[in-house]
Order: sequence, then C-alpha cells, then structure tokens
Amino acid sequence: MKINTLTSAAIKNKVVLIRVDFNVPLKAGKVLENTRIAESIPTFRFLLKNGAKQIHVLTHVGRPKEGPTPELSTKNLIPEFEKLLGEKVEYRADFTAGKGKIQLHENVRFYPGEKKSNPEFAKEILKGTGAEVFVNDGFGVSHRGDTSVVGFADHIPCVAGLLVSKEIEALSPFLSKKKIPGLMIVAGGLKLETKVPVLMHFAQTADHILLGGGVANNFAVAQGFNIGESFYQEEFVKDARRVLKIANQNKTGIHIPIDVICADDPESVNTVDLPLEDVVGSAKIFDIGLHTIASYIELLEHAKIIIWNGPLGLFEKDQFETGTKKILTFLSTHPSAKVILGGGDTLESLNKFGIPQKKFFHVSTGGGAMLEFLEGKELPGIEQLKAKNKTEKS
Repeated sequence: MKINTLTSAAIKNKVVLIRVDFNVPLKAGKVLENTRIAESIPTFRFLLKNGAKQIHVLTHVGRPKEGPTPELSTKNLIPEFEKLLGEKVEYRADFTAGKGKIQLHENVRFYPGEKKSNPEFAKEILKGTGAEVFVNDGFGVSHRGDTSVVGFADHIPCVAGLLVSKEIEALSPFLSKKKIPGLMIVAGGLKLETKVPVLMHFAQTADHILLGGGVANNFAVAQGFNIGESFYQEEFVKDARRVLKIANQNKTGIHIPIDVICADDPESVNTVDLPLEDVVGSAKIFDIGLHTIASYIELLEHAKIIIWNGPLGLFEKDQFETGTKKILTFLSTHPSAKVILGGGDTLESLNKFGIPQKKFFHVSTGGGAMLEFLEGKELPGIEQLKAKNKTEKS
C-alpha cells in the first residue's frame, strides 16, 4: 500500500497538526495504561529532530455525551505525555496557538463539529493553529470519518506518522479475500454490532473462529441455547445466524464455549463452571469455562496466523479473568504462529497479566480499525494519505 509518509522535507520549518489516539484509560485523572501514548512518541521525536516549527496535537478521550467533562479532559494526559517524551507540553483549552513547541489541545469530542467531518470545524482548527501540514498518527481512529481524522485533506498536505506506517506495514501481509490456510480468529468483547461485518469476512477466509464474551452469547442464542440472564443483543442474533451460514458455506469452524463461568452478578465471588446447555434461570455468563479453554488451546496449537480482538470474559474482575489470561498466556508462547492482537481492552489485559507485548508478532493500537483494515475496507484516515497532489503542494 503506497501512502504519503513522514519525511524531513514535509515538516521542516512548518507548523504541524497531528492527530493521535491518546484514548487511554484514566482513573482519578491519572493514566492507567499508556501504550497508545508510548507508541506515538517516535513520531514526536522525529518531528522535533527534523525541525517542525510548532506541533499541535489533537486527540479524543472517552465518549463524552454531554459536552466537556473534567475527567475526560486532555489536561489529564500531560504528565504521562511529558514523562514519556521528555519535553514540556502546553495545554490549550481551545484551538488557538500558544507559545509552546508542543501544544496538546482539548478533547476534540467535546465539540459537536468533530462528528462527520464538519468543514467549518476543520477551518476553525486550521485557522487557530496555523497548521501547514497534517500528520495522521492515530491508527486507532483511522476507520472513522471524524473532522480531526479526515477534515484537513482539502487544505494542507497529509502524511502518515511513524505509528500509522508501522501498523500498515505489519498488517498488510494478512489482507486477503480468499481462504488463508492456518488463519484462526479469536473474537470476544461485550458487543457484537461492531464485529458483524468483520466476522462475515473472516467466516470466508479463516479456518476457525473462536468466540467468547458477549459476542459468544449472541451466537449461543442463535444456535438455540438458553443463556439465562446473560448479556446479549437480541437485534443482532439474526446477524449471528448469517455469519454461521457463511461459515458453513466456506467450511470455517465457528466455536462457542462448551462450558462457561456463571455467577448471579459481576461482583459475586461465588462462581460455578457449567456446561453451556445447563445455563438457565437467573444465571449470568462472565467467562469461558476450563473445558473451553482446553479445547480452544488445542485448536490454536495448529494455527499459523492468529488474530485476537477482545477479551473472552469480564477479565477486569479476578474471578472472571481465567479464560482471557490463559489463552493470552498460551498465545505469548506459541511455537510457530504469527499472533496479532488489537483493541483497547486487549492492551489493558496484557498490562494486568504482565505479558510483554514483544512476545507477539504485532500488537495493534487499534481494535475496530485493525479488524476493518484486515477485512479489506478502505479506512477514511488512510485513504486521504494516498493522494499525490497533497504532497506536491508541500
């Protein structure tokens, strides 16, 4: 894939506007897991070393629903950002230019104009910052058409940051619309709606798809199982059936848990490992069971490529962490497969379990973006980096 990449000539003596994905977990105003910040640090060092005049940083934090909230302010990111970069960072409450070399602007999602590429909001940011070149280093948001991702391509040159280039280089070899021998997908997380198109794609190209979390619950219901009072999305059960049909046509195995860890509520320490068919009444599923863990590992032993997205249970609670922990631990020591991980929850789980990212072939900073890229979709944030005429203007 040919894209406009970051070069010294593109940014020397210019005001740079950079979109990053610093959407990291926060608690009491402190960063709990810093991978997404750390992964963009090489891009900032390149900008500083190669003569960028000023650097204006755009990011979002969380999903604010009612305007600005102090707990989701980018101001909370500055101590961690400064520590990792080793440079002073100026906080800007709006999109005007200050005096600092590096200026972190307020959460773009505090502004209504951020959604659906609002031209006026884009012009406001460009005018206020005086930006002359745009760098996309937010792979995790490149599948979105938000203003801060795609709103500047008609005005200033757009190039890929080092992180985005690294993600594309690592993931591109696994793009395919045909069957990939030895490919296995592990998909978890709570909700199915964001994974439906991706699962439909991999139902055609993978050998096996192994499911956990709320995603698996939808497939269990689609296959006629009673899941008690466990979370699932009734409106997506029909989509699960479509995935099952496509998988059957393409001889792709779809695997749901054969046993599950149940409790009355997520805070309960009284848990029971039940066969899936025995889940009834008020029981709620919060993790995959021990027999499922063993059967999944047995399958994964024969994989050549493994793509993981989303935890297999409520791993944040110690009593429901076993499925996610044991499968991830196994993948970190897999003797032959190339293992690709993605998603914010995945980064948190690696941090919780103390599993080094270097144990895997690639750990993506994007969850949905990674899956859509591998599906072969055109990501808006990446597509704008292909336009030749934009770099010619620089």
